[in-house]
Amino acid sequence: MECSGLSFFHMAGAVKIPPNFFKQTKGLKVLDLFGMQFSSLPKSIIHLTNLRMLCLQESAVDDITIIGELKNLEILDLSQSGIKELPKEMAQLTQLRLLDLSWCRELEIISPNVLSSLSELKELYMGGSFVEWEKEGVAENEKKNASLDELNNLPCLTTLDVHIPDAQMIPKHRFVETLDKYVICVGDYNRFVWYQNHECLRTLRLKLYTNIHLDNGLKMLLIKTEALYLEGLEGVKNVLVELNNGKDLPHLKRLHIENGMHVQYITMNEIGVSELCSITLENLPQLISFCSQDERCSIISEPLSLFNKQACHWITNLRSLIIEGCGKLEHLLSPSLARSLVQLQCFEIKDCQGLRDIILTETIEEERKDVICFPRLNSLHIVGLPNLIFFCSGNYNIEFPLLKKLEIEGCPKLKEFISQTSTQSGMQTLFNEKATFPRLERMKIRVEGCGSLKNLFPVSIAKDLPQLEDLCITNCGVEKIVSKGEGVEEQPVRFEFPQVSSLEVTSLKNLKCFYEGQHTIVWPMLKKLKTDCSSLLKILASEHLRLIQGNEQPVLLVEEVIPKLEELELIDFCDMDQFPSALFQDIKVLVVRGGTRSSIFPFVRRFCNLDSFKLCDFNFKYTVPCKGDAGTLSPIRNMELENAINLNHIWRKDSELDHILSNLRTLTVRGCDDLINIRASSSSLQNLTTLNVSFCEMMTNLVTPSVIKNCVQLRTMRVEYCTEMTEIVGNEGDYHQTIVVSKLKCLELRNLQSLTSFCPGNYTFNFPCLEDLIVEQCPRLKIFSEGVLSTPQLQRVKQSRYCEKWSWASDLNTTIRQRYTEKDGFYDGEYLNISDTFPKSIEIWIRNPQEILGRNLVSLNFYKCSSLKYIFTPSMLLSLNQLEWLEVKECSSMEQVVREEEEAMTRKFTFLALSSIRIESCSNLINFHLGSQALEFPELSDITISECPKMTAFSSSISRESGDASENVVGEGGIYDNTATFFSNKVVIPRLEDLILSSINSHKIWHHPSSPSVGCLKYLQVERCHNLKYLFPSFLVKDLVQLRDLVILDCNMMEQVIFTDGLVEEHQGRNQMFFSELEMLWLKDLPKLTSLCFENYFEFQCLTGLELTNCPLLKTFITKCVSEDEPEIGQHVQASNLEVHNSSLLNEKVVFPSLKKLRIQNCDSLEQIIELQGVIADESQSTSAAQSIMAETETTKFVFPKLVNLGLDKVPRLKSFYSRMHTTRWPSLKQMDIIECPKVQIFTPQCPECQDGISSQQPLFSVNEL
Repeated sequence: MECSGLSFFHMAGAVKIPPNFFKQTKGLKVLDLFGMQFSSLPKSIIHLTNLRMLCLQESAVDDITIIGELKNLEILDLSQSGIKELPKEMAQLTQLRLLDLSWCRELEIISPNVLSSLSELKELYMGGSFVEWEKEGVAENEKKNASLDELNNLPCLTTLDVHIPDAQMIPKHRFVETLDKYVICVGDYNRFVWYQNHECLRTLRLKLYTNIHLDNGLKMLLIKTEALYLEGLEGVKNVLVELNNGKDLPHLKRLHIENGMHVQYITMNEIGVSELCSITLENLPQLISFCSQDERCSIISEPLSLFNKQACHWITNLRSLIIEGCGKLEHLLSPSLARSLVQLQCFEIKDCQGLRDIILTETIEEERKDVICFPRLNSLHIVGLPNLIFFCSGNYNIEFPLLKKLEIEGCPKLKEFISQTSTQSGMQTLFNEKATFPRLERMKIRVEGCGSLKNLFPVSIAKDLPQLEDLCITNCGVEKIVSKGEGVEEQPVRFEFPQVSSLEVTSLKNLKCFYEGQHTIVWPMLKKLKTDCSSLLKILASEHLRLIQGNEQPVLLVEEVIPKLEELELIDFCDMDQFPSALFQDIKVLVVRGGTRSSIFPFVRRFCNLDSFKLCDFNFKYTVPCKGDAGTLSPIRNMELENAINLNHIWRKDSELDHILSNLRTLTVRGCDDLINIRASSSSLQNLTTLNVSFCEMMTNLVTPSVIKNCVQLRTMRVEYCTEMTEIVGNEGDYHQTIVVSKLKCLELRNLQSLTSFCPGNYTFNFPCLEDLIVEQCPRLKIFSEGVLSTPQLQRVKQSRYCEKWSWASDLNTTIRQRYTEKDGFYDGEYLNISDTFPKSIEIWIRNPQEILGRNLVSLNFYKCSSLKYIFTPSMLLSLNQLEWLEVKECSSMEQVVREEEEAMTRKFTFLALSSIRIESCSNLINFHLGSQALEFPELSDITISECPKMTAFSSSISRESGDASENVVGEGGIYDNTATFFSNKVVIPRLEDLILSSINSHKIWHHPSSPSVGCLKYLQVERCHNLKYLFPSFLVKDLVQLRDLVILDCNMMEQVIFTDGLVEEHQGRNQMFFSELEMLWLKDLPKLTSLCFENYFEFQCLTGLELTNCPLLKTFITKCVSEDEPEIGQHVQASNLEVHNSSLLNEKVVFPSLKKLRIQNCDSLEQIIELQGVIADESQSTSAAQSIMAETETTKFVFPKLVNLGLDKVPRLKSFYSRMHTTRWPSLKQMDIIECPKVQIFTPQCPECQDGISSQQPLFSVNEL
């Protein structure tokens, strides 16, 4: 190229540059090569002697040695490139002012003395990149890498982004003095920390697990710092006092402290922090106050709050206050300090289990004021506070003049925003006149998981909410959204919400109506509505929906109520015939979640303008073929099927979906495990342009040749995470076909572990438009297609959707073969598969795992590794800071995953990014970790361990006695200790959400009081664990605030689910609400189970499903003993020891107000469903799901308002529902199965109280009950 006057040149993409390309461009000053790939840069680049700026951003380049010849270069941008080494030749760039190495994730070598030679360097960016700094004390001739000392030779350095893994490596000299801008991370952070927005010019992050004493270099940085992030802080109780000896931090604007397990105080009253405007406190379980213990002595009479006016003089400048995971806090603010938050804009309080009030009323105030104002607050989030009752416990007026977004979630005891002692309990509302939300441009309100909440607004506020845009109320105890209030005249009320565009009203099991008086509701701007069929009736004005006698047709004035509704999402689909077609005529997007009704597709026909249809968690078992004119269906263009049940084929003759397929432009199929493949008629998918298929476990191939041939408009196809898929196009046998996929431009094949080829048959494939092909994590893919293959536009195969790495070797089949050969099918940089299937992988792993253990490893899978006894040693863990997924399957010789064979250098091992552990069918595995160190998993959310019959504990301890090479197993969790606890106190997993344990050898899962928090646990399944006698110790139950599903199956020795083992319970005597979020409880094949627990109180507010199967000794959920001592677990409890002979399922200690499904099968000892003991209730009250008890001479009334499905099967001793006089009501019951219950009388023709005498046996139902 002859362009001698050219000064700027840009090139991007998969373009090959000839070797002499730059020979005649000597005047070039700026060269930008973006997203390109080179083994080495073109040699002609050496002629660019005037080049000032070179950018190789996102380029895959192996050798950059030649750049050292560009001696006038001032700016070098290598960010996000694939370089592995910064060679010694770079030291010649003495004019360089800016070097950007950020996000060079493969950079592991910077030659010694290169950085120190760049004497003019002003800006150095290394975020998310190099961390292999040479330690101090290494001889010059032995150095292999750059050291931080080299930065002292850069007198012009003003800007630095760098990650330093060890605080001891920071030099104590000059470079920190010249810095004006920096982001410096010190400690074992993973690379995701660099994704965070660092708004401040000078940011310092410290993760310290040893002592907190800082050297001179760090102290100097600390004084300059504007944003300070502190994490770890091992053993530190008073943060800033111990960190900086109480010295001023004059430039500090943001303070973020997290994961300090021992932090109790953050004393700042004598520290100058005049610029402080943001505080974030996260996961500080022992935090008490900003006021130290000594300072509290003078104010001990006042209630202890986090903030104290004597110690928080800086509070007036706060703009952001975020508090999360501080479980010991009970109160945050006094009214006087709340008034000081005049600059506060963002206020978030999350997951603080002990918090009862945010603003606590002071006993005495110097000057009594009735108003608390947050004049600048625009965002308020209150989430996961299980004991919060009020935002403010005093009778104050609280004003939020600029509030735009309000979110309240997971506060089951919350009754009112502001406490009003004069308000009757029946009239309590979340908001009342004392909480003022003036007219704003935008306002969002989200209320979720507040089981004690009865009403949201009083009528006076609900009539005047012109600024409200988004409203969400879900999973609450709300009975009326708007309360009537006292003194309101009986006259029609008009509610108009002029700006609400999005409304969600779901899982309100107690909802009776929107407003109990006469009213109309208008939603003129509502575009998106998420609800269920029952709630839909109640959020529309009752007088708009009426039945006309005679033809029984509903009439709804849709054009007045919701004239602009475009998107409707229905939960638990049921009969929608009661709604008129006019309601659906303008809807463009329909989402249906759950349901089994056969009327779903006739219902879809009522949508005249439907463009997108999404069907989730729907059971196709009972659907019926469409009848009538299929042409009445709306021409749906986009369809998504997610987690469909009993869906084997998308198409068959006269199927429900076939009438939709012919108009589709986009089809997305996700998580449909019963789906075999996508078959269709010759015309069904003729308009399809985009096909997305993922997480379909049963699919072995996607389509047949005839189907792909008929997709004449297909432009994009994505297939991912289908673990059994071996080919994309199946084999039909006629190999003489030529298959032309004429318009396909983009094909993505990702995470297909079993894929061996695109098509195994000897077909001829022609892809005339294919330009983009991504093949990622397909370790068994050896060839694209066996037959003739034509891809004239394809020039590269990308290795990932998210990076520019690619490969190409003359044609597609050759490229696929080469990739398979190079990595031997097991490694591609981020994903590593070790298996006997790939012998070379085992050979390398045994010889030297560091050959393939790169710092960027994200997923690690071990499958049928018959020779491995363990996987990791402690030194190997240092290379796994990015590891997110660990899977071990069918490794028959493996005994541990982590084994400490050498002396560990640290007191604990941290898997920084690991989010999922899955271990299956390892017959000799004894534990995950063997050693003396603690384990920490800060991001781990999912653990599955199954079919490991020798596994006794997650972590086991060893001791090494001096002078003896032998190892002795000691302490809790010993390797062969039959009393070992599976999760000991040295295993920290603060964010665990899903836990599945199957066929392990443990006797206890949790036992020690300091067991790691289970506060985030949502799903727990225990199966075939035959040594377990109980699941939870009682002290742990109070922490299970988020548990939603509990499944216990086939545990032969389990006698109780919850066991009180003599430990003193902190909250005994309080009115605790346990299992407040539990929705499903399934107990099956537990031959020794006698009860849920000994003596406690449980209220299952959200439980909708309860199934008990094959529990022959189960008599009751709660066993109540007369003696003060609890019986030992395993001890047989005689009837004489009990207050009454418990032969019932439920008693007065158990409450199920939301139960929809109750199924009991093969429970031989059960004689009654309900047994109520010794408590007398008000005669005027009735029982809701076993809550109210009457005297023996009175008739007790039981109401199960939500129960839909009742099944009693093979319960031979069952005699009655309740032995005393009673009536029952089942207003929602639709299905009842009573099989082989010989002693029970099911029906009686009249109410028991109408009988002349009292029968010794009561029936299950009276005829008028159902």
